[in-house]
Amino acid sequence: MSRKKTIAGAFSAAAATYETAARAQVRAADSLVERLGPTATPLRVLELGCGTGLLTRRLAATLPAGSQILATDLSPVMVQAAGAGLPSVTFAVMDAEAPHVTGPFDLIASSLAAQWFADLPATLARLAGLLAPGGRLLLTTLGAGTFAQWKDAHRALGVESGVPDYPDAPTLAAMLPGARVESLPLTLSYKDARTFLLSLQALGAQTPKPGHRPLSPGQVRRIIKAMGSPCAITWDILLLDYRI
Repeated sequence: MSRKKTIAGAFSAAAATYETAARAQVRAADSLVERLGPTATPLRVLELGCGTGLLTRRLAATLPAGSQILATDLSPVMVQAAGAGLPSVTFAVMDAEAPHVTGPFDLIASSLAAQWFADLPATLARLAGLLAPGGRLLLTTLGAGTFAQWKDAHRALGVESGVPDYPDAPTLAAMLPGARVESLPLTLSYKDARTFLLSLQALGAQTPKPGHRPLSPGQVRRIIKAMGSPCAITWDILLLDYRI
């Protein structure tokens, strides 16, 4: 099975539980809408990785009447979940890395989906090409400091975690010349590291980086014990803002 199908399947399986665990996702969506600020005229909007509609609902409530929102996701089940109760929004199943849309769009938005892209620089360039004159690309993704405590616990035991290699803010900004990137770290408390792992499963976000060799149950238990109870986990949320 391809990695994209694995990712889509994990998120589809989590559609019913996603928002029960989406504390960082809510913060990221709120930060994006806050950065967007007020707009006076209707916008043509493309949303990528809409999930259950956390950002979609916020955009629909914030944007001026007459705005046209096309919300998309790789997971058909997520698209179906997001579409409930939002008749004014158009939904479609779509791979954000191969968008079958022509645009142009006044706003392209995505919240905590870009960390799953196989080729982030190429995708950012492709999306920038879909913007209308004066258009804006706003997205949140995960940065290098994400899950630092979890990774540190692995290193202390001499093993490697499955956390992907996320970029830091300067590296992400360099992927799209002219973009501004800000790090908005959020540290959450969990009962223990097992609860943290269960929250990732509830989000559908448990797919490890490519090539990661799973740890043995014993190794996982030692890491959970080493992290103690409660344990703190940081989500390093990066906010990218690009304007033509």
